[in-house]
Amino acid sequence: MSAPLLAPFRGWLIRPEWSSRVIAGAYDSKTAAQRRAIVEQNPLSYLGVTRSHEDLIEGCSDADLLSLSSGTLERILKADAFTPSDHASFFAYRLSSPDKTAEHAFDQIGVVGALDIDGLRDGRVLTHENIRPERASLITDHLTHVGATSSPISLTHVAAPEMLEIVTAVSQRTPEVDVVVEGVRNQVWTFSTSETESIQPFLENPVVYVTDGHHRCAAALAGRYAHPNLVPFSRTLAVLFPHDQLRVEAFHRRAADRGVRSTPELVDALGTVGTVTAVSGIDGARPTAKGEIGVYHDRSWFRLVLDPLERPTTLASLDVERLRRDVIGHVLGVNELDDNSGVDYVPNPAGIAELVARCDADGHVGLLVYPTDINDLLAVAAAGDLMPPKSSYLDPKPPSGVFLRILGVGATEHLNPS
Repeated sequence: MSAPLLAPFRGWLIRPEWSSRVIAGAYDSKTAAQRRAIVEQNPLSYLGVTRSHEDLIEGCSDADLLSLSSGTLERILKADAFTPSDHASFFAYRLSSPDKTAEHAFDQIGVVGALDIDGLRDGRVLTHENIRPERASLITDHLTHVGATSSPISLTHVAAPEMLEIVTAVSQRTPEVDVVVEGVRNQVWTFSTSETESIQPFLENPVVYVTDGHHRCAAALAGRYAHPNLVPFSRTLAVLFPHDQLRVEAFHRRAADRGVRSTPELVDALGTVGTVTAVSGIDGARPTAKGEIGVYHDRSWFRLVLDPLERPTTLASLDVERLRRDVIGHVLGVNELDDNSGVDYVPNPAGIAELVARCDADGHVGLLVYPTDINDLLAVAAAGDLMPPKSSYLDPKPPSGVFLRILGVGATEHLNPS
């Protein structure tokens, strides 16, 4: 019999007085330069722990990066910025709009626990995106050297009403964490022993879908293989939200044109996969329906309406897959799945202006995408198919630095594992 898919754990929570210093908002909504600036101004930001290759300054190696990440966590722990739990439990976690009356107000509440890594191999945890091996490899090394996880893998499922009642009841108390980070209110409640026992049956063997954190999943699997005898590596930090509470945003693309064509030549090439219309600006190019792609090149905007497909599968009909295959691949001559494809991703919350600025800097082609529907995402995962990397951006995303799960190796070898 398999172990419970989501289990309680001895989690650490950020102390309220340290939340503004430590908690770091969505990593991939910022440029490498922005992340470096934040860490320089605030050495205790958790962005200093979750550094990537893009954050390296010239001349630094991966070993330097891992050393810097470990050093940041050591400083955070030395500052006593987290409170360790004295018992294993689940946590209720709410992400919501500070202003409930705002036009695009959101509210989602889920359960944080320790995910059984074997669920990624036995079909209980379904993924839907391809990954880039070099990124996953760095995260695996990160686990061993830093020895802790703070960015939960985001999961979704169709929650039973009885389960939602338990979580809602827990959230009626005063939260232990209540902080606004980059326009998102984060609230956390610790389950009591009886509440943990009440909700555990719903978390034994549900079928869940990964909505964010595919590279972290791959890294957790690799860590499990690398440390088969270390119990903490058999699980990883995760949060499970009901599917009907999620809000999906687009991940826009930026890619080089291997043909190095002029704008008129590029427009002619795009005409082989759809109908291209010149528009006056971002508003005219922004996709308003499935099958529409906004195109930016050399300070000009266009709307591309992809030709209809005959009898497509769910995966083949997705804009991100058609973009990968027909536009980035066929027209621009780039294989998006290659490690060195050079394709850049800008989440919609970061703003189209950021994509435009990057294109203006190097002449690449900007591509605006219509958001992937959450039900399509689940259907692709259920079918066992994989979408291109960065096919969806779940907004809001849990920040790093709210929770901490200790692995007891590297920078945390002196601590008891969670």
